[in-house]
Amino acid sequence: MQYQGGKHRLAKKITGILESMRKPGQKYIEPFVGACNIVAKMTGEREASDVFPELIAMWKECQKGWIPPIEVSEDEFNHIKKNPNEYPDYLRAFVLIGCAWGGAWKGGNNGYGTVSKEANSGVLKKIKNLMDVKFECHDYRTLQPDNCLIYCDPPYAGMKKYSNKFDHEEFWEYMRCWSRNNTVVISEATAPDDFRAITIFNKIGSYHGTNKKAKTRSEYLFIKIPKKHNYGEAT
Repeated sequence: MQYQGGKHRLAKKITGILESMRKPGQKYIEPFVGACNIVAKMTGEREASDVFPELIAMWKECQKGWIPPIEVSEDEFNHIKKNPNEYPDYLRAFVLIGCAWGGAWKGGNNGYGTVSKEANSGVLKKIKNLMDVKFECHDYRTLQPDNCLIYCDPPYAGMKKYSNKFDHEEFWEYMRCWSRNNTVVISEATAPDDFRAITIFNKIGSYHGTNKKAKTRSEYLFIKIPKKHNYGEAT
């Protein structure tokens, strides 16, 4: 299932790095879970959350055995988009994200039938590895993690705006706080000076213009740089 800013192509590399940094028995937390590309490949105790209620409702319903539709017609897509209250939240999430252009909530439909089949297949493949994941709908700021491995994939600064406003400066303050007693890894294109990149990915974007040249952008995994203790000069 596609999702705006999703990490489908990078999932194997990112999870490999995360697992290598994991301490024995450390719980894994993902506060911006989206399409579950990363958490589905992680092991052990896992907790996933998102501020988007329909999305979390969909993953919970899939855990109960719900199977998303294989085909979504143009009429069905448009009717659900215009009359969302007539449909359950989990179906709205699948159709208005999984079948929308670029995985953006309520975007234009992206190839009726073909994309819904791919979204259906992607969800069913992932859910096999998500049955024991604890899904919650809440803002990342409500978390109080302790000795956890945390992976954050927030809305990127300077990129396409999401439906909800996002305070990037406040986010990095929380990352500083969490990093004191947790292993915190953040996906972003940029970060404050007190964070360092541990790896770089060159990601190919969508085509732009008539020359069909794909745009490449760099993404990084960041961690907090530990503070150096200044014990003063010996006297």
